[in-house]
Amino acid sequence: MRISDYPWYVGGDKQGTVVRVLYDDESIYLRFRCEDRHIYAETTELNGRVYEDSCVEFFATIDPEAGPDYFNLEINCCGQILMGFGPDCYQRTPITPQLASRIRIETSLAGPTKVESPGDNGWWVAVAVTFEMLSEFASQPVSPAPGTIWRANFYRCGGRTDPQYACWNHVDAPEPDFHRPEFFGELIFSNQGR
Repeated sequence: MRISDYPWYVGGDKQGTVVRVLYDDESIYLRFRCEDRHIYAETTELNGRVYEDSCVEFFATIDPEAGPDYFNLEINCCGQILMGFGPDCYQRTPITPQLASRIRIETSLAGPTKVESPGDNGWWVAVAVTFEMLSEFASQPVSPAPGTIWRANFYRCGGRTDPQYACWNHVDAPEPDFHRPEFFGELIFSNQGR
């Protein structure tokens, strides 16, 4: 999927972002590939301000029937995360270090920080999140199967020099705000390739 909608575009380059999503019985896997001529990251602490860095994000309501709660997983270009669970932007339970240590992350950058460089042209990050960990974090069973539908959105933050905000599913809000589950699209689990 392409993260190519820019609801708050002002000017500058619209740099491409592609995300692939796969799953098996144990985990959901995400791989983001980002064009980026200004790669930047300074956040090194868990649940820090990764959204101010070159960053990608995955938000999802894992059981739309159970209520409004959704999780947000935000990852900067060096692999640092912010993750929360709750009904809106203000009422979020942050992930604990113990649960966060069970998320597998690989990135094309060595980190832990990155300064902009004339040679910057892109980066990627790959993530594996187990359903067992999500179940513990959300205090509800998480075990999608073919036909399961999550409400979700994918986002990209540009960093310091090019702080554009892009999304997969359009967000109709007057200013950048990714915590808008009413604009999540459908993520349908299938058995293709299984």
